[in-house]
Amino acid sequence: MKLVCETCVIKRAMPAGKRVFQKTILAVGKNSDKKPDETVIMLITNANKSGTKYGLKKNISKIFTRFLAEGKATISFNIPEHDVQIKCEVVQLTSFLKVLKSVLTGDATSDGSANGVKLACLSVANKKTSVLSSTKVLATKCIVRSRGDYPLKGFSQNLVALHISDIKLARFDPQIFLLKNLRNLNLSNNCLEKLPPALGEMRLNDIDVSGNALQNDKWEWLMNPTIQSSLQSLNLSGNNLTYFPINLIYSRALVRLDLQSNYIEKLPFAVWKMVRLRFLNLANNQIGSVPESMVRMKLEQVDLSENKLATDSCTVPDLRVAVTVGHVAALWEIAARVVVARKVRYTTGMIPFLLIEIMNRTPICGCDLLCFTSKVYERAKVIRLNCQHLIMNSNNVLYADCVFCSQRCSTRQ
Repeated sequence: MKLVCETCVIKRAMPAGKRVFQKTILAVGKNSDKKPDETVIMLITNANKSGTKYGLKKNISKIFTRFLAEGKATISFNIPEHDVQIKCEVVQLTSFLKVLKSVLTGDATSDGSANGVKLACLSVANKKTSVLSSTKVLATKCIVRSRGDYPLKGFSQNLVALHISDIKLARFDPQIFLLKNLRNLNLSNNCLEKLPPALGEMRLNDIDVSGNALQNDKWEWLMNPTIQSSLQSLNLSGNNLTYFPINLIYSRALVRLDLQSNYIEKLPFAVWKMVRLRFLNLANNQIGSVPESMVRMKLEQVDLSENKLATDSCTVPDLRVAVTVGHVAALWEIAARVVVARKVRYTTGMIPFLLIEIMNRTPICGCDLLCFTSKVYERAKVIRLNCQHLIMNSNNVLYADCVFCSQRCSTRQ
């Protein structure tokens, strides 16, 4: 019986120190084929690949299971005087303890099985124990650069980083959803055309899907609150995108966004909602201007090189649009204006999601009022972003698409 978990070994005879948990394989089995009645627990870590054996017969003083529902247990040994604290998934830990109880109570059968599980010999020298002596199951990083590197028996459940690149992967592997500890996912330079909505249920910090074909993806996975709160870096470069994925504005933890080498022409006015964004790469696109709302962002680096920005000699026309006389605002517009004007605090579920969507995507005036269709004035002007490092071609000038909530605000600018 084998359990992949985290353990902390406390030596009772030594002064108490800092408790550090390590990725561990715990195994219950026979000490050798010559002595099938002698059962032991073997503890294997990356730091101790040969393993540490603890005898079971009259050697366990107590097993603490008070916090078993939280995936925690402690085994207290007599010789040596060690307490092994265990953290693991609840179902797996419960099964492991059942097997251990069968061994301790003498319920193990003559063929060396306990609780329906056959106990293997845990001698490292024995070839049958190659799975135990190998620490691949404890690996936290996996790199796949060819079809031959792909693990046939699935990925280690302890993976923190997974890189699958340049293998012409055309379908997202559902095995990835089982990796609860995964934080870094690299699927660059493959043939992916869409990402599944379930990807949003993973707590990923870094995603690299550059060099794929995601131009027709619906980006539903970006609407999941889990990925919105965890994702810090996203690379979408080289995906033939003709638009800025609007669902990105909900990624409230995103710090770094790479969209270079696409065909993006416009950025949404709501891009300023990405308040934690610090690094934005838009190089080699089709951008002619940026929304004025970007001046509200505190960026460290923006790359706009190799775009269609205006040159010094270019004259940008006034794009002012007159308001429609006698226009009556829609009910949703009136409701949104009240929420904004009175600075009503809200969360998803307190007010209709449609209203939240409208307020997130509606352009904002320099006076902090939303600009709905009933009162919008547009024109272009040169702006200066609140950015430490702005990268552009030497002859470019950065123009902004501006919106105004009224004629008065328009004349003030």
